[in-house]
Amino acid sequence: MDTLTQAHRGWWRSAPCVLAVLFAFAVLPVIMFGSDATSEASDEAAAHLPTVRQFAAQLPTPDLHDYPSATGPGYHLLMAVPARLGFGVHGLRIIGSLAGLALVLLVWRTAARAAGPAVALALALPLLVSTYVLSGSAWLTTDVLSVLIGTTMVAIAAWWMPTTSTFLTLAVLFVAALSVRQTNVFLAAPILAAGILGSPLGRSASDAEQWSGDEPRSWSRLGAALLALVPAALLLLALVNLWGGLMPATFRSLHDKGLSLAAPAYGLALLGTWAAIAMLPMAPEVLHTVRRHALAITLVASLAFLGAVVADSTWSVEQGRWGGAYWMIVKAFPAIGGRSIVIVTAAVVGAVLAAVLWIRAAEIRRGRQATIVLVSLLALMVVQAGNSQVWQRYFDPAILVALAWLISLGINGTRPHSAGRAVLGALLLAGVQATISTLDYWIPVFR
Repeated sequence: MDTLTQAHRGWWRSAPCVLAVLFAFAVLPVIMFGSDATSEASDEAAAHLPTVRQFAAQLPTPDLHDYPSATGPGYHLLMAVPARLGFGVHGLRIIGSLAGLALVLLVWRTAARAAGPAVALALALPLLVSTYVLSGSAWLTTDVLSVLIGTTMVAIAAWWMPTTSTFLTLAVLFVAALSVRQTNVFLAAPILAAGILGSPLGRSASDAEQWSGDEPRSWSRLGAALLALVPAALLLLALVNLWGGLMPATFRSLHDKGLSLAAPAYGLALLGTWAAIAMLPMAPEVLHTVRRHALAITLVASLAFLGAVVADSTWSVEQGRWGGAYWMIVKAFPAIGGRSIVIVTAAVVGAVLAAVLWIRAAEIRRGRQATIVLVSLLALMVVQAGNSQVWQRYFDPAILVALAWLISLGINGTRPHSAGRAVLGALLLAGVQATISTLDYWIPVFR
């Protein structure tokens, strides 16, 4: 066995261990010794821990009609079992943190399929040190479990062959996702995308989106995708009927008081900001792609601009446009006609860089996977318009997942410089995320 092969195999063994150790050092001390000084800690105290304890006391017949959380009851029912068995709050937090570790490892493993285990290790680091992943793992919240289930579904839809067993798996996971959070309705998008691409309609997609795993194409695959939506739709209808609305009554005045039309532009702006940092070392490749596809890129940028100026995007607590460091940046810069120059500019950048990443993946025959990842992310941004609160925590983890995967899909042996540049960019982004986490997570809890 040659040295390079041994090193490659060594990375497959060591990379997940490195990620697990880093995650443990970042989360466990906070769980055991940190003060409750973050918004996630407040959510645990006000909503999620009381709900878990309420359900634990009511098992095996918990009252799902009204409880102190805006989300579905799935997470709380799951955590109610160990709570009923006598686990205290620290034990429950440790159990809950396993979702964060699983999320990081899943993102690494999926990226490694395209870019190799060493590059994927770097690509997973920004997610690992994200303040929203760390805080959501250290305290009892629905955030990270929700992202984990959704990420699993996107990975299955994008990388598994669209067989009956695949759609059955997606159907089960979709039910689980909606039971945890109603906004996970966006996960219908990757299911439908996989069904469409695996049906005869998929032949009309671009050559870059053609995948041998979709053959032989069949209308039954689209039918299976549609059927996979039914159980989750029935669950959502049952919950709406039970609650008398889209969520338990206690939180409707906060999260269900109107649409937030700025949400898609805000999501694209976050994507643009993080992608610009991660892709900075790849600037020569980005510019080359933009020049080669100037007309298509210009069209994408124009559409993004028009979408970004549709709604007010200034900082406003009353309108739900607050919550997160990015909104503080928006607040610090001027707006024109109620449109933040930060969000409009960054949203255009986000759309352009997303297009560049798709093109790079498509050029090496990975367009099918990149399409499903991007469709899923855009669907999330659109669905978040139904939440009256446009908080950064609802967008950031999914964006960092998608960014890691999209960058990995553009790397292969025909691009010898891409891997090193991607690693450098990922480390830059990880440094930014770690700085935010230091200010919002580690310093407050150990002050």
